[in-house]
Amino acid sequence: MSAVYLFKKDLRREDNRALAYVSKRHREVVPLFVFDTDILQELKAEGKKLGYVVRAVEQLSKSLKLYCFYGKTEDALREVFKVYKPTHVYTTLSYSWSGKERNEKVEQVCKLYGVEFVQLFENFLSPVESIPQRKVYTPFYKEWINKVDLSTEPVADFKVPDLPLPDINRIKLMLKVEDPEPFYPEDCKRRLETFPFEKYEETRNYPAIDGSSKLSPCIRFGVLSLREIFKKVYGKSEQFIKELAWREFWYHIAFHNPEVKDLEFQEKRRGIAWENRQEHIDAFLEGRTGYPLVDAGVRQLKQEKWLHNRMRMILASFLTKVLLVDWRIGEEFFKEHLLDYDQVVNIGNWQWSASVGADPKPLRLFNPMLQAQRYDPECEYIKKYLPELSHLPCPMLQDPLRHKLPYHKPVVNYYDRVSLVRSLYKA
Repeated sequence: MSAVYLFKKDLRREDNRALAYVSKRHREVVPLFVFDTDILQELKAEGKKLGYVVRAVEQLSKSLKLYCFYGKTEDALREVFKVYKPTHVYTTLSYSWSGKERNEKVEQVCKLYGVEFVQLFENFLSPVESIPQRKVYTPFYKEWINKVDLSTEPVADFKVPDLPLPDINRIKLMLKVEDPEPFYPEDCKRRLETFPFEKYEETRNYPAIDGSSKLSPCIRFGVLSLREIFKKVYGKSEQFIKELAWREFWYHIAFHNPEVKDLEFQEKRRGIAWENRQEHIDAFLEGRTGYPLVDAGVRQLKQEKWLHNRMRMILASFLTKVLLVDWRIGEEFFKEHLLDYDQVVNIGNWQWSASVGADPKPLRLFNPMLQAQRYDPECEYIKKYLPELSHLPCPMLQDPLRHKLPYHKPVVNYYDRVSLVRSLYKA
């Protein structure tokens, strides 16, 4: 029997249980990766974002012979089937909305050609459906930590037939990519080995320092196995383990509540009268809100296609609860720019930040002035991304309402908005 293995969010050979499963059942396997044009268009994936994926695929190609296509996944499979007659097509099981749709299209093509389509569990530490439905993170975590499965098996040797199909060297000529600096998939292993996870709890909230693991792109594209990460971190940082659980919690929520793709998890919050004032939206998206910490975060996101987690929460809170803009607009903004964008996780986090998601606290408010004083005490982060303000004293940058800056005037007064948002959410 012969098989096609379709890589998706598991761009590695090492510690890949799905690929190992296939390799033990088929002596001949055609490894395949498709730069799906529907996905690329939806995610506006070009430049640095696409550059990272191309490098990850190039890295994978060094460990096995990999065929690549640019186009729709179902069309790519038809091209493969013209020159190769597999009995099976394998890929990883998808829990995201777009991932499910893609697998359904693959299954339809396989049926037309009489090929068995098999989805294999991978890219999670615990099966999403194995935990009884939980609506709050802490009870979920207590269940999840006891069901983490760290078992693994090596990939057996298999033959890759020589076929008249394109590889990454041909395909990347068709793609508009940029150097993904400062994030490279080839650095994932080194980062995992050298990052001081034992200090993560005390450093993770300060965006000016290298206190975040920055492994999110490695996780998003499966460059590293979650099991490898868990084993490396366990016993060093319970907080980091909890961050891994948060990712799977959002998938748990989406699995049991698929409507959250478009609707707020909390039914009582589905009728919020968002202001959605265009001048406020434009000021936020262009990084000119007049709040230096917020604007610095927008600039980092646009420049690096990545954003520190503390800054993600600050930006999301500011947009939804200070400017009273619909969380969906912010979710789309992050989707456009984030290198590590994950549909399910991003929606879950934006709903949490907007206090409309799976969160028992009624209303979380992030005061941008207090956040700046607490997490950017020397204004290193602000001055890095807003160099035009680097000559100003730090206290001025931390509180643009008290001090008049030679900068954009604050688009709103935070304190004036607090009472408004409280009444709006209560209503």
